[in-house]
Formats: sequence, C-alpha cells, structure tokens
Amino acid sequence: MKTHITLLLLAGLTLASCSRYYVKKGDAYYKTMQYNKAIDNYTKSLGQKTSDEVKIKLADSYRLNNDYKNAEKWYAEVVAIPGVEPANLFYYAKVLMNNGNYKEAKTWFQNYLKVKNSDPVALTLAASCDSINKFYSDSTRYALKTVDIPEVTTAFSQVIFADGIVFAADKQTFSSAQKQTGWTGRSYLDLYFSKKNDDGTWAAPEPLKGEVNGIYHEGPAVFSKEGTVVYFTRSNYSGSKKLKKNDKDESNLKLFRAELKNGMWTNLEELPFNSNEYSCGHPALSQDGKTLYFISDMPGGMGGTDLYKVSCTMNKDSVLEWSAPENLGAAINTAGNEMFPYLHKDGTFYFSSDAHNTLGGLDIFSSTFNGKSWSVPENLNYPINSSKDDFAFVLNDDDRTGYISSNRNELDKIYEIRMDLKLILKGQVTVKGSNEVLSDAIVEVRNNKDSLIRVLTVDEEGKYAMKLKEGVVYKVQAIMDGYLKPEVVTVSTENKKKSETFVVNFQLEKLQIDKPIVLENIYYDLDKWKIRKDAALELDKFITLLNNNPQISVELSSHTDARADDRYNQVLSEKRAKAAVEYLIKKGIDPNRLKWKGYGESALVNSCGNGVNCKEEEHQQNRRTEFKVTKINQLAGTK
Repeated sequence: MKTHITLLLLAGLTLASCSRYYVKKGDAYYKTMQYNKAIDNYTKSLGQKTSDEVKIKLADSYRLNNDYKNAEKWYAEVVAIPGVEPANLFYYAKVLMNNGNYKEAKTWFQNYLKVKNSDPVALTLAASCDSINKFYSDSTRYALKTVDIPEVTTAFSQVIFADGIVFAADKQTFSSAQKQTGWTGRSYLDLYFSKKNDDGTWAAPEPLKGEVNGIYHEGPAVFSKEGTVVYFTRSNYSGSKKLKKNDKDESNLKLFRAELKNGMWTNLEELPFNSNEYSCGHPALSQDGKTLYFISDMPGGMGGTDLYKVSCTMNKDSVLEWSAPENLGAAINTAGNEMFPYLHKDGTFYFSSDAHNTLGGLDIFSSTFNGKSWSVPENLNYPINSSKDDFAFVLNDDDRTGYISSNRNELDKIYEIRMDLKLILKGQVTVKGSNEVLSDAIVEVRNNKDSLIRVLTVDEEGKYAMKLKEGVVYKVQAIMDGYLKPEVVTVSTENKKKSETFVVNFQLEKLQIDKPIVLENIYYDLDKWKIRKDAALELDKFITLLNNNPQISVELSSHTDARADDRYNQVLSEKRAKAAVEYLIKKGIDPNRLKWKGYGESALVNSCGNGVNCKEEEHQQNRRTEFKVTKINQLAGTK
C-alpha cells in the first residue's frame, strides 16, 4: 500500500515538474514575442496542470497570432477568472467581433465599459456591433478574387510595380538551416516581385535583388513613380546579424530607402527619424514623391500606432533633407491602431484602422484632405472589409481594379478587387393629380449631347428601369400621346463611388382644351405687377414646358382675391397677366402662341367673396396664375 501511495506521489511530482518546465519555456518565448512556440509549451503545461496565468498568456498568444477561433475559446475561460484584468474583457469582445459574433461581442464591450466607461475605442466598437448591417449596404460594389502566388505561405501589403506586384511574404520552412520566426513558426518576411501573366495567373515570386532583403523581416514598401527608389520597412538589425533591442527588450521596426542601379537595389539608407525606442514603418508616397506617409508608435501619439507624414527636399549638395514627423491628427488617428497608408493619384487617402467604426479587426477607410483638414474617414464596407483584418488597399490607374490584403480566410492573402458599381434608373409614369397608371407611356433616355440612347416602354404598372453606365450625364423624359411632355430630368453618374438607384417618377398632365392649370408659386408684390425673381424661376419652368410642347398655344391668366374694389382687381390682374406674357416673349416664346387675360376676382376657387371673413391661406388660393391650352397646332412635317 505504501509503495502504491509513493508511486502516486512521485507521478504527481513528475507531472508538476514537467508543467513548470513547459510554463518556464512558454514564458521565455512569450516575453520575446515568439508566440507560436509559446502556444506549444503553454498547451503542454495545461495538459498536466491548470493555471489562470497560463490561460491568459495562451489566449493572448492565439490573439496576437491571429488565431481568433482558439483565442475566443481561451478568452471565454479567462473572463470567468475572478478579478481578471479588465483588458481581457476587451480582448474577448474584439475576438468575438473577429469571429462575427457581434451580439455577444457587444455584451462584453458593455461589461468592459462598466469598468472602463470612457474608453473611446470600446464605445466605438460597441456602436459598430449595433449597426453592422450598414456595412453591407452595397455588397455588390466590389468583386474579390484570391491572388494565387506559387511557393509562398502568406503574402500581403502588395504595391503595384512594373507589370506585377511587390509584396511581403514568408515561406514554409523545411529544415533547421532555414531561419524562422518564433512568432509564426514560418520564415522571416522578405520582399518579392511576381509578374502577372497574360492569362491572369501569377509567376513564381522572385526576391528583390540587392541589399533590400536580409536575415530578418522586410515588410511593407512603396516605390517612387519612376520605379527607381524604394522605401521599405525592416526589422532593426542593419549592419548586424543580431536584432537590436531597446531597454524593454523590444526590437522595433525602421524605415529604409534604396535606389535601383543596374537591376539591383543598392545605396541602402536608414531614414533619420527612426529610433531604437519606437517603430516606424508602412511607407506611402505622394505622387510627386515629396511627401512620405508612415506609421509609428512614437511618443506623443494618440494610440497604438498613428499615421504621420514627413516632407523631403533635395539640398544644393544633392542630399535629401527631411522635415520633422507630423501627426495626421484626430480625424484620422484614434486611441487604437491606424496602419497601411496609401495615397491614390486622385488625392484619396486610404488606411486601415481597428478603432474607427469597423466590422471587426482592421478595416480599410478613405479620407480626403481639403488643404486644411481631413474628411471623416469612410468605411469601404463589405466585401472590401470583413470581420477579420483587411488592409493594404491599392488601385490601378484605371481606378476600377486593384488589390487588398486580408486574413479573412485565416492566413494573410492578397486579393484582386474589381469595382462593379450597380447604377440603376427606375421610376413610374402616372397621371398628375390622380396617380392613374399610364401603361402606354414611353421614357426617352438621352445623353448630354441630346443623342437618343434608349426608348423604354413602361410595364402594366407604368414602371420602367434600366442600367446606367459610369461617367455619363443622362436626360430622361416621359412621353404619352394626349399628355403634355414634362420637364427633362438630368441624372449624372459622374464620379460615383458607390452603387446607386436613381428614382425618377413622372406625373403627366392630360392635354385638354380650355382646362385651367395652376402655375405654382407665381407671386407679386402688393399692388405690383413686376415679375419678381422667385416668380421668374417658376415662369422659366413654364417656358421649358412650352418648348417641350411646341404644338400648343396657351392663354395665361391672372386672378386676385376679393379684398379690394372689383374694378381695381380687374385692372391689376390684367397688368399681371400681360407682364407674364411679355416675360415669356422676351425669353423667346413665339407671341403667336400666347394670349393673356386678367380675371380679377371673377373666378374665385372658394367662397371667399366680398365681405366674407376668410383665413389668409384661403385668400391665397384665389391669388393665382393659370394657363390653359387654347389650341393644338399642326406642326410642320406631321400629319
């Protein structure tokens, strides 16, 4: 019996010793951000002995390694630990968002906010969980296709270069001779070029030649417009085979510049605003190459990583001089992380953020600078953005195709994007005043040069629809025999960035001899008959109607209310009607098509006659200008 108990005790001590061994190794890897190796050791330790501290570090390691499924599993246990740090509630909410569990994510953001009630990032992300449907409002705007590049495990942060793309990538390691990073367990990142073949496939990637790639990470890059200068991100090891670290045992990122000489990237130069104490990376260039945008977690920022800019000029000794880094400000930067900037040729600034209103993780946003300030960043929505990390947006010169990077399918991949706007014109044709459907009407669609593009026949409900092209100004008009042609409606698809449906409804006036039709909003000053500016605007619309319907002759009439001498009202109305006709003639309407008549107070539309006490609105109904068709003329060339 004693022997049996002794064996059990020895086994327990052995298991505890093994668990401590794996925890110690895991902690060493965790401290040096070798999360892949930390996960392996922490998992082994928990197989032998439970530990709240190890659970927290394991959840962190999965999150930092972008394994959100396992991160969610472990954070679910972590948040149940009594007295756990509130930050873990926030991380749990974020990975729930990453996994598309928005309802549950909001609950945990709210739990976190009970402790940290002024955290702006948590407040923003909780609000995003409430309005997630708005991100899917234009899901057909872009089509995405995976860029299948041979040989690489992951690929991201692509930039357009020559007849292909340059991107950061790692390869699966097959032997101990290949240097690998403990963070992911794969090779260190290098910069590669891949050519796009004529059939749409991609050639095997080639590392950039020269001094750019080294033994540790090389990451996001940008090229000058001429393709002869590259700015790129690199681990802090220049001139050394060992990573340089600061007092906190952190190795930061730095920005470098190189030039293309005889097919080789050479003249490697570290940019002067780098530091061993903070990171600088993710470069982007203005079209003229004089402004460099980048990210940094330097002191004085607003959050994790902020977006900055510097300008460079060439001095008389042909040496580049750099300005001090300038933070892009609160419109762009948040208390979270802003990353992967890109400035398009049209001046639109794209970047990724995990703390503006997002679908989860990093989302891509756009903003423009008006010379003084940045516009409110606009989320590019689904399918550009997803619940995972989406970043590195770039466009080709056609403004319709480009690329993004995303880990929406677990690993970082590059996706080709194609803008496919859905621009629709639709409407209904009815009778004015009754909404009776005009099922025999047609709708003419012309371009801005008045060339007929299409004639649409409405359906039995009087409805019509057609697809529109981008960058065109359309003129739309409904036509129906026996009805007045209405005003032409202009619809423009120029500079459209989103899908849009243009609804143009027409209400047609029946063409009847001697039927009075009120011209709305024709007003005159008291006791005056001069055409006011507001009345002129309405008469201009009437001119359009006359020009659209050249076969009609009309009588223009003016009416007053009953609050004055009958004779006075008669004379005043005649002067007003005559003034309106003279205005039409002055604007080019044939006088032979026009008559005028003043009716004074003889044709009231209600009971507000002499001596009757009425409201002002009722008197206004009587003070009106009308027209009626007096004749339908035979036009030349018609029967």
